[in-house]
Amino acid sequence: MKIILNKLFSSGFLKSSLIVSISKVISSLSNLVFMVYAVNIISKTENGYLQYYLGFLPVILAVAELGIPSAIVKYLSVAKSDLNKIGILMEATLLIKLISFIILLIAGIVSYFIFNMDPLIIFVLVVGGTVTSFLTYFESIIVSYRDYKNLAIWNPIGNITKLILLHICNTYSSSPLTYIDILVLFSLSPLLIIGFYFYLSRKIEFKWTGDFHEVILRIKELSFFNLWAFLASIFAILSDRMELFFLKLYHTPDAVAIYGTTLQLFSGFVILFSTLNSLILPRLSVAVNQKEFNKLLFKSMFTSLIVAIILIPGLFLAEPILTFLFKNKYSESIPVFKILYPNYLLQLLFAPLGIALFAMGKPKILAMLAFIRLLSGVILDNILIPEYNVGGAGISFFLGQIISWLVLLGYFWATIWKE
Repeated sequence: MKIILNKLFSSGFLKSSLIVSISKVISSLSNLVFMVYAVNIISKTENGYLQYYLGFLPVILAVAELGIPSAIVKYLSVAKSDLNKIGILMEATLLIKLISFIILLIAGIVSYFIFNMDPLIIFVLVVGGTVTSFLTYFESIIVSYRDYKNLAIWNPIGNITKLILLHICNTYSSSPLTYIDILVLFSLSPLLIIGFYFYLSRKIEFKWTGDFHEVILRIKELSFFNLWAFLASIFAILSDRMELFFLKLYHTPDAVAIYGTTLQLFSGFVILFSTLNSLILPRLSVAVNQKEFNKLLFKSMFTSLIVAIILIPGLFLAEPILTFLFKNKYSESIPVFKILYPNYLLQLLFAPLGIALFAMGKPKILAMLAFIRLLSGVILDNILIPEYNVGGAGISFFLGQIISWLVLLGYFWATIWKE
């Protein structure tokens, strides 16, 4: 064990992990402070509506991305010395993003006429999701070049910006902020920082266009890969957020506020998952053989295990954390937090396996696993939420993923590790 730890701590992997992790922590804390700030200046009912509409944003973001960030890391990591291939890849991905924006516009129009949704909220969500998708788009380029110093700068700037804007608006606004005001700030603030990427990447030799015929061929290639990556992303996001929709269906906006606010406290884990993806995917994508691939994968899983063990004491901090952040306004969130925390620790442990599927070019398997989790969640939600409210939502969230984890382990054992 001592030899393994010495090798791990002397490797460039851990050094890169440290600098990226610090930036991700800053980003996560900024996002958490934003949500705590926002929750404390609006009523519980208004927060219920805020959490409900924020639940749409990850789905819209997934459509706006269409699996492009993972595809960029996979293909750009091995083509960064060929400007012609870079130009073809970039133009193809931008055209795909244009198509995704058109899809979102059509979906927004349909929502307005059929579901009578507020056009302002539709605009904010569609434009906000599209703009935010460029943050992950540019991040994937930085990750492909393993430029972890610039990645450490790029990661937190979005959340820091929206936190500053919230403070300014709350301090100088002539009237109290509403959930719509906060939704606008949360969704559209990335508009202010998109151009900063080009300053960070000014020293990189890059190309944004290529031969049109080859671009079309690349679009066809990416479309097949991205289709399954997109479906995997959509199924995963829906399964992560659908408890909010069933709570709104069966209970009051206050129940949505309690559960949604609890989920926001786990934004740090989302940052950890993103950090692992940034560090693991480009390395696995360029592994020269199966032996090196397995070695990198086991090292990644070992790192995830160590981090998960370190974070275990957080389970016992639920009550003081929630009391400190929200006084007694969200005391009902404490038992939900204790249910969800072990789930996120296990997600951290299994995350490298999901990343490995992308690196292997098998997002189809990941989509199937995400669909299993989604289907299990729908069944459990309709059984548990009507009877047990937010507690049932937490239990459903936890149990719904166990089956997909077991299938994931079985797949790697049967196809890779057994060999």
